[in-house]
Amino acid sequence: MHKIDKTDGEILFQLDLDARQPNSSIAAKVRASKEVVGYRIRRMEEEGIIEGYYALVDMTRLGFQNARIFIKLKNSSPAEERETIDYFQKSSRCWWVNSISGSFTDMGIAFWVRDLNDFHSFKEELMNRFGDRIEFYRESYYSRIHVWRRNYLSSGNEKPCYSLIPGNSLKIEYDMRDIRLLSALSQDARLPIVKLSQKVGLSVTATSYRLASLKKKGIILGFRPKISFPKTGHYWYKVEFRLGDNRVKQKMLSYFGSHPNIVWAYESIGGGTELEMEMEVESHEKFREVADDLRSKFSAAIRTYNYYLWSAEHKIVFFPPKEFFGLKNLEG
Repeated sequence: MHKIDKTDGEILFQLDLDARQPNSSIAAKVRASKEVVGYRIRRMEEEGIIEGYYALVDMTRLGFQNARIFIKLKNSSPAEERETIDYFQKSSRCWWVNSISGSFTDMGIAFWVRDLNDFHSFKEELMNRFGDRIEFYRESYYSRIHVWRRNYLSSGNEKPCYSLIPGNSLKIEYDMRDIRLLSALSQDARLPIVKLSQKVGLSVTATSYRLASLKKKGIILGFRPKISFPKTGHYWYKVEFRLGDNRVKQKMLSYFGSHPNIVWAYESIGGGTELEMEMEVESHEKFREVADDLRSKFSAAIRTYNYYLWSAEHKIVFFPPKEFFGLKNLEG
């Protein structure tokens, strides 16, 4: 387990705010030279602390919905579990695949669907393939996903919030070059604009305009690094709440947004929970401290809660391959 120092943390925080900002911009904010920033970023990449960079894309703007399923396996060998994970990793439909440490659930998968029938087809495909090794599963739709930046990495107090699946999400028209651009940024969000323009097949000026337009339309919400938490000395916990008083939900979301270690929150339809949040902390003791503070402040509203530890993130990508759109040739 690595321990990042203060400067590493500040650099990671700046990348989390905007992974596309140049090293010179990061250097000015962390009070280091551009060369030092470049060296530290390369070192963190080589050590596997930074595993890549991705664009945060709101697929609901493109006409898709976000669904998920939690799975508990039965009588499965490590090889069979690995086979199941590989299946989800390779699926263009799945955007997030995680293993869970605990006895209640073994893995969580998030995926894109166009409608309820599409959801049904995915589940049928899953059960036909792995039904004999699944003990039980929980399924639901995301109705809101709230994203906060990782303030615990920084000594500052900047914590912008982004919402995937906003309440008034409207489908935006897009073309093949938009897909090409989003696909490239989902694989490497720090791709220089010249190389990005070559992949898109447009001039640098036209590519920059399209990028700005996708951000303005709310399709691209930001650019983030994929961080390996075991290598930074952090643990990633998820907490699910059943609420006795739904009216406190906004107050709890405000609490989540003000806490430096809480970086995700979810509202869903189905699945047996009203509200969920995820935190990244340096120890189980720190997790208990945050959880106990929440229970103290909202004890009258929290009916029950469950928590578990994410043990491995196998996949996170907020935009699927171009084949997912039925566009095999994007040269036009």
